[in-house]
Amino acid sequence: MARLFRVFAPVPRPDRFRRPSPSRTSPPLSRVALRRPPSPILAVLLTFAAVCLGGCAGAEAGRGGTDEAAGLLATVRVVPERVTVLGYDRARFGGWAKVGACTAREAVLAEWFGDGAPDPECGGRGVIADPYTGDDLGPEGTDIDHVYPLAAAWDFGAHAWDARRRREFANDVGLNLVPVASAVNREKSDLTPAEWLPAPRDLRCGYSVRYLNVAVEWELPVSVADWEAMAEACGVRTRTG
Repeated sequence: MARLFRVFAPVPRPDRFRRPSPSRTSPPLSRVALRRPPSPILAVLLTFAAVCLGGCAGAEAGRGGTDEAAGLLATVRVVPERVTVLGYDRARFGGWAKVGACTAREAVLAEWFGDGAPDPECGGRGVIADPYTGDDLGPEGTDIDHVYPLAAAWDFGAHAWDARRRREFANDVGLNLVPVASAVNREKSDLTPAEWLPAPRDLRCGYSVRYLNVAVEWELPVSVADWEAMAEACGVRTRTG
């Protein structure tokens, strides 16, 4: 699908938009106010180990079902389409932040492959099911994926953020970072749910819930097509759908 281009123009924020054909699920027209995400990196990252003492959210956040998806779909802001904003560069989101003695990347590995607290070597040693394929996955040679892609975030509003907020978003261990096989990470690239969902159908709703959690937490919108794809993945229908 071809995308429109603009140079650092503000992301459109219409409250209403043209409904898709009646045969398709439609996003709700009402919107509720979204809370601001935590701004300091210290609040997002350096408390990671303490939060994990009570159970880390990262590996659990993508396991929601229809009810959670319905609530998030009713909350997330929806815009007509993704419009490419020129000027994106990965460097604009900074590098890996420190989480104690480790990096955010290493903290993700510890969360998913270990006991939730970074070990002295900053990592994990277990084997998990790849959240995108269901295949066995170990910590060696994995990629850390941004569920809500950085390039998509740039297009949907992050181009207007300051450097600190972009870096915090890129290092959101609890919600937006997951370990996946390198090949599937390359395949996904910066695609959004209308263009890419996990191949196994039973993993699509969990992925959608995680994506929506990130969007709501960071006040990023989704396109109408993305909304419809995630609603379908989770079996959510509006009253008129």
